[in-house]
Amino acid sequence: MSEQVFLDFSLNFNLRQTKKNMPTIIYALFTFRGRQYKVNIGAKVYPTQWNKRKQIATISNGQTRLDNRNNEIVNKKIRSLLAIFEEKKNYLCENLERIDFLFEEMRQAINPNLKTRYTIMKDNNQLSATLILSQMAEKNILSENSRKIYLGYVTAFKEYLEAKGISNSLSAINTDVLEDYQQFLLERNPVKIKTLLNKVKGIVTLINHANKDKAIKANINTNGITYLEDKRSKEQKKSKQVPLTEEQLLAIYNYADLRPREVEARDLFICQCLLGQRISDLPKIFKGEYTITKLEDGNEVISFIVQKTTEEATLYLFPVVKEILERYKETGFKYIDLLTEDERIVKKNEAKLNRTIKQVCEKAGLDSDINYVEQIGSNITKKR
Repeated sequence: MSEQVFLDFSLNFNLRQTKKNMPTIIYALFTFRGRQYKVNIGAKVYPTQWNKRKQIATISNGQTRLDNRNNEIVNKKIRSLLAIFEEKKNYLCENLERIDFLFEEMRQAINPNLKTRYTIMKDNNQLSATLILSQMAEKNILSENSRKIYLGYVTAFKEYLEAKGISNSLSAINTDVLEDYQQFLLERNPVKIKTLLNKVKGIVTLINHANKDKAIKANINTNGITYLEDKRSKEQKKSKQVPLTEEQLLAIYNYADLRPREVEARDLFICQCLLGQRISDLPKIFKGEYTITKLEDGNEVISFIVQKTTEEATLYLFPVVKEILERYKETGFKYIDLLTEDERIVKKNEAKLNRTIKQVCEKAGLDSDINYVEQIGSNITKKR
């Protein structure tokens, strides 16, 4: 990127229709490098209830309660999008390689539910290999978090090509280059073998997507790569996966000297452990989207739909879990915004929860030493 770039544009909102007396789509608009971009924000408003100057939906005693409720949802979304938009600009200022994908980044931030159309230049000789691999990540890696990880793999691979003086073109990439990339990573910064292999295999995954893409047809053979070996035994690989005992869980649950926020975090963690579910399933459970069935032996089971697999899970209902669910059904959460649909808030909540749970566990006395085995580069070491 040789020219100067300034991300000094702002986000505005326009209506799709301004004259019809029916709810109309709201678009977010911004202009960059002389081109205007428009994204459906996934919300509607009546044109007569839109304040163009203030860029908000009107809330008024002259409107029905339903209209005011709908418009408050719109305004809440607009406020959230403005904050997300500025965050994304700050992100791009620190990740310059993503400026070429500015519209995709902004579209994903404004409305992640929209499908993206990808255009690949017909003459792939005009595109660098790493740009094509980035496009493959944008097109094929559906999870936003996973996509960011894969784009990080591409950035690291680009640094390797530059350091070795290898042409950044598809025709220059072959098995020898990919195997040499492993050694480059190993010598440059010996890290956990799993981390190193993820970087290499991530690039191979994107190459395979480029091989299958009809617009690219990279034709790079990835079948004969000899990967570095993880020399640890099956038991050694699992040595860092330490389950909590029933005694430890009870120590956490029964510890009394906690702040209110720590109490809520602890209760969520106990439910996670005893239900065996991801944090993403807890909002649904605490909204009451489950059924409890009493068995002939007097025990109870709880059933709910798992978010990731959309399959029904039926699990033994521990009395402690039932107690927690009943308590929050009455009081709700005061310190943790668990039931929000704002993904940005959800991510912040998860990070805060992790930190708070660690603090709770420290207070509850979970401080025993754990011995585990790690492979750093090609060396196996014992750690505590």
